Amino acid sequence: MVSGKRLARGSLLPSVLEDSDAETEWEREELGGVGGRPSSRARKLVSRDSVDDQTVSWAECDLRGAAGLPPGEVRDGGEQADREEEEEVMEEAEEEEDYDTDLELEDTRGTYDRTGQSCYVEACKLCQVVPASYFLQHMQSSELSLAHRDLGPQGTKALAVPLVTNTSIQKLNMRDNWMEGMGGAAMAEMLKENCYITEVDLSDNRLGEHGARAVGGMLQENTTLVRLGLSGNLLGECGVQHLCLALTTNTKLQNLDLSHNGLGEHAGESLGECLSENTGLRWLSLAWNSIRGRGGVMLARGLGANIFLRALDLSFNGLAKEGAIALGEALKENNTLEELNISNNRIPLEGAIHLALGLTGNKTLKSLNMGRNPIQNAGCYGFLKSLQGNPQSGLESLDFADMTVNQDFEDLRFSESAEKGWFRSLFVHKVEARKDAHSNLLSKTETSSLFKMQFHNVKPECLDAYNQLEVEVQNKLHRDQDYPCEVVGSWNTWYGEQDQAVHLWRYRGGYPALTECLDKLNNNKEYIEFRKERAKMLISRQNQLLLEFSFWNEPLPRPGPSIYEMRSYRLKPGTMIEWGNHWARAIKHRQENNEAVGGFFSQIGDLYVVHHLWAYKDLQSREETRNSAWLKEGWDSTVYYTVPLIRSMESRIMIPTQSSPLQ
Repeated sequence: MVSGKRLARGSLLPSVLEDSDAETEWEREELGGVGGRPSSRARKLVSRDSVDDQTVSWAECDLRGAAGLPPGEVRDGGEQADREEEEEVMEEAEEEEDYDTDLELEDTRGTYDRTGQSCYVEACKLCQVVPASYFLQHMQSSELSLAHRDLGPQGTKALAVPLVTNTSIQKLNMRDNWMEGMGGAAMAEMLKENCYITEVDLSDNRLGEHGARAVGGMLQENTTLVRLGLSGNLLGECGVQHLCLALTTNTKLQNLDLSHNGLGEHAGESLGECLSENTGLRWLSLAWNSIRGRGGVMLARGLGANIFLRALDLSFNGLAKEGAIALGEALKENNTLEELNISNNRIPLEGAIHLALGLTGNKTLKSLNMGRNPIQNAGCYGFLKSLQGNPQSGLESLDFADMTVNQDFEDLRFSESAEKGWFRSLFVHKVEARKDAHSNLLSKTETSSLFKMQFHNVKPECLDAYNQLEVEVQNKLHRDQDYPCEVVGSWNTWYGEQDQAVHLWRYRGGYPALTECLDKLNNNKEYIEFRKERAKMLISRQNQLLLEFSFWNEPLPRPGPSIYEMRSYRLKPGTMIEWGNHWARAIKHRQENNEAVGGFFSQIGDLYVVHHLWAYKDLQSREETRNSAWLKEGWDSTVYYTVPLIRSMESRIMIPTQSSPLQ
């Protein structure tokens, strides 16, 4: 309750009138007049247009006068007479009831204002504005939008009073209310005290430098605000300096919109220094601010030093060649930025080439908008060449919209629905992560089969003896029903590592079957002697435990003669799901000639290893079959998508042994 003041004559303002609400004592007095006769002031109020079905609104007397004209200006003699009559009525009313204060109401003294409505109404009286009925109705909502309501500086000041203690509103939209510097300062003071509001939009309010100074001071104290909109506020170079000073220490604000503020060239220097030190922002818009020249260069350097920002909008500025070159250098250093919009920045060909060079080493940028820049065909090709030379690039979207290019380049462009094209193949297709073991997602779990791949490097002079000895033991184990294992195939390498034997075993029943088989072999004297004899013939040996991909063919016995190719890929850790996802669609392109034998991935031994097994009639048939795959729609996309997942790869051409089921 504010006491100790007395309002000037004629300055008391009516509260909002709603059909469903009982009139307050103050409203009854103003509408009823003296002796039950409506005053001329009441007659004017009722005659004005209502804001909505429930609200009677009127122009602010302190700004426009009683008839919507500037104070002191009258439309005719009748208006002047009404004003004199109104003053007489007000004098009579004051004589009947003498107010001790300007806001104190006897019937509400000592009561707790839980909703804040009374507080707001009293603040409106003091500021001489009409209460906003929508605010009164939604004070307890979590989200409140009061955009485009022309509250003005005084209306904003009144609104800020109950918001200081409001605990319900978390998102507040005050866009386009002409609050100016005074209203912006009131909102800033409110946000210093309120610890519940997390998102505020103050865009298009002409805050100017005075408002920017207040908001900057607020940001140095507020610890809850995470999103702030200040677009279109005429902040200028001086205003943004106050914000930059606050942003160097504020660590909570994550989303900031400073677009359409006419910041100018020198503001780029302040913003660059701010970006290099800020640790909170994740999204920043500086569009339409005439940042150019040295300002653009300094801003780019600040971006290079920032390790927290995820998205930056610099569209419709004037970065030109110098700014683009500086951005290219920044992208080489920055390892966190994911989205960059530099459309409409007058970037020429030379600037585009330097910017493209920054992409050759960048791994994090996912979206780049280069639209409406005069970079020509050569600039477009420069970007594509950089992406092609960077297999670790994370770029998913490259926008060259509305640029003048010839048909040669148009042929490379694609729509998001397209499933083919060289241009599309430059982008690594992202597969959503799955919350399950890779083996469960990729393997044929219903068969519960486990495979073992053996690699034996044999002494050259012993290869024939080794093959003969291996055949005898393999046949016995393969045919013995007591051993839960079977030979899938046995080969000698022809091209690849020489004097090498490769064996593929299947254990039906998974790991329990493997354990049972090993226990029996360790007690088999004949097998123990075989191993001793075999050891004399070997230089080295290696094995892996594998599972088969669910989308590959089952490796079944086949007649020959055939040669076999085993292509082994060592993938980057964490990419097995992506690999399987791409090959599940691609395998259909390689099954027409009955060439696909089996696909396996390692579980124990060298991890993230994939083996693809193919069968061909001869080397010429292999060449023709592989070349024909490139003529099939979708095969080129599979190759381009999977190449970035590979660390190394190896190809073996193998000849099956005499006893191999795969001939």
